[in-house]
Amino acid sequence: KGKLIVNLPIKVLFSGRITPVFYLLIFIINMENSFIFSTALEQTAYLLILGKMLLALVLGGIIGLERELKHKPVGVKTCAIIAVTTCVLTIVSIQAAEHYAQVSDNIRTDPMRLAAQVISGIGFLGAGVILHKKNDAISGLTTAAIIWAAAAIGVATGAGFIFDAIIATLMILIAIRISPIVQRYVRRKTYKKRTRLAIQLSSANGISKVTDLLLKHDYRIENISVKDQASGEVRLQVRCYNIDNEMLKDVYTLLKTEDEVLSVDVEN
Repeated sequence: KGKLIVNLPIKVLFSGRITPVFYLLIFIINMENSFIFSTALEQTAYLLILGKMLLALVLGGIIGLERELKHKPVGVKTCAIIAVTTCVLTIVSIQAAEHYAQVSDNIRTDPMRLAAQVISGIGFLGAGVILHKKNDAISGLTTAAIIWAAAAIGVATGAGFIFDAIIATLMILIAIRISPIVQRYVRRKTYKKRTRLAIQLSSANGISKVTDLLLKHDYRIENISVKDQASGEVRLQVRCYNIDNEMLKDVYTLLKTEDEVLSVDVEN
């Protein structure tokens, strides 16, 4: 069309007869430019949506990889699916609110309505991985929290809070990886060594004598266990707080002086 205008003689181009045709060509060119511009905008929007979904896939997979390496039931696939799904629902929720707001002035919806339902509904999925064992121990709480975190990261990515989603992923990984190190450090600081005394007694009458003797000489007893033997003897096990090497010699000598004590086994 540009060549058509250029190849027309200048005299004809600006004559009264060709002026309507000229304006028509200009209008067609402007329409095509507008269509190309709108198409480019749509393609940019699609690329933005694709980028959000890919980022949600990567961040969810990174969180799930940590669970996968520890052989937990929730791994890369589960966390990636949760993150991508919540991202899509958040994008749909926001775009639907914007679309219906343009359709009618009477329609007003919360753009994060679906995201709010996702955050509350994902709890049912997390509850499925929490196990209550016979010894009243509960396991799977961290895995359930990872599921909830993957959903939150998907929502943040879908809403466009990319920086927040990336920082949250890094902080979650740091918390998961550092917590065992912190636990070991705290246990090492709070752990107190114990000394176990295995004492063979000729009768049960010696139990009170041995315990009173230990307490009299400032040995701090943690617990005591008593077991009857088939021969009528009694095996007494006493666990005391840390006893140094000098005190070990003293406690051995002290216990051997009792008549009811047949044998003493000391383990620090």
